Amino acid sequence: MDEHGFEARLRHLEHVLLGQNITQPKGSNEPLVKRVIALQKELDAVYKNNKPIRDFVTKYDTHAKLLNPNTSTYTMEREILAPDVKLELLLTANDDLEKFAQEVKQVKDLEYVVSGSEFEVIETLGPELASLEVTHTDQISELNQITKQVSDFMERYNHTVNTLSEIFIQWDHILTNMESHVGALERQKTAA
Repeated sequence: MDEHGFEARLRHLEHVLLGQNITQPKGSNEPLVKRVIALQKELDAVYKNNKPIRDFVTKYDTHAKLLNPNTSTYTMEREILAPDVKLELLLTANDDLEKFAQEVKQVKDLEYVVSGSEFEVIETLGPELASLEVTHTDQISELNQITKQVSDFMERYNHTVNTLSEIFIQWDHILTNMESHVGALERQKTAA
């Protein structure tokens, strides 16, 4: 790491540990060693006064392999899993592995199909596709407008049909009442 990178990291640590107001200006005459020692003292003070950090540091060593992103998960699996569990996992995944192998074989067989010359057509069709996108956008807005008109029409149609149905029901009641009155009058006339 060069001097500027070290200086930048040191300023960052000073900012984190000591705060914005205490950080050294860029052209500070104070030697780097003194600044590092001051940061080490501040870090030690934070470590001593913060129980969760102390607990984490004491437990870190036992779990360092799991917390280190550079550690391979396969290495951990080899150490953690028993051989019979590994065998069971492989047998369970056998069908998937065979399917994957077939797909890889198909891809390998079809590699000759993919060539740069065939895909140059996309570059020549770019302007045409742009105009088609504009047309498609217009068609979508027109479709939305027509859909709204159709739904408004269907709503008006349903309202009209409901109104007519209510009118026919009322007429049916009126005619039924008239028929019953006429029938009653005819029975009275016949009885008299």
